[in-house]
Amino acid sequence: MKGFNRLTIAVVATSLLAAPAVYAAPASISSPVHAMFAKTKSTTVKLNLRNETGSVMEVKVGDKVVTLDPGKPVSMTLEVGTRIVANSATPNHAVGSLIEEVVSDHNNATIIIH
Repeated sequence: MKGFNRLTIAVVATSLLAAPAVYAAPASISSPVHAMFAKTKSTTVKLNLRNETGSVMEVKVGDKVVTLDPGKPVSMTLEVGTRIVANSATPNHAVGSLIEEVVSDHNNATIIIH
């Protein structure tokens, strides 16, 4: 009988400690089914790139290579999700390093590359 009481106390104590963990877990994760069937609208963003490295730099914007002269801004209109990657090495950027992935919040922004 003594063993039964200890077992019962252990089960009750474990369940009381486990209860807060259940409440911490997300109850529901919404997944919008309509997103799969919605028409995709490409959003474009206008931004400027300015090279402040002190030397000429090449960047790859999507599949296009663009040369950036030091101190001169280059205006671009790009689709959201376009990746801007270093195509030439600088002290702060290795070849292939990601500089920017275009997001809609960066509309009319100037991206300064140091």
